Amino acid sequence: MIYNIDIGGQNMEKEKLNYFDYIILAENEYKSLLEKHPELTELSKRELEVFAQLLTDKTQQQIAEELFISHSSVHFHCKNIYRKLNINSRKQLLIKYKDI
Repeated sequence: MIYNIDIGGQNMEKEKLNYFDYIILAENEYKSLLEKHPELTELSKRELEVFAQLLTDKTQQQIAEELFISHSSVHFHCKNIYRKLNINSRKQLLIKYKDI
């Protein structure tokens, strides 16, 4: 069975991948992301998870449900993300990180 995988803008065809292959691919994509945006290293693991969700069109409530945390926790993480990335709003975040 062959799967198409989109990695860093490259569409790759691979034989069925096992769990460890996915981990390696994710680590490589993460390293590439940090090379482009080193300021993201300031974010905690949970903040990175919220950050990734903020790049979608999900509301904070939907993000909370997706990550199994409260809406107030999402709001708290958003404030920390904005502070660490020196931005003031989700709109600024989307503009600054539109290439991700």
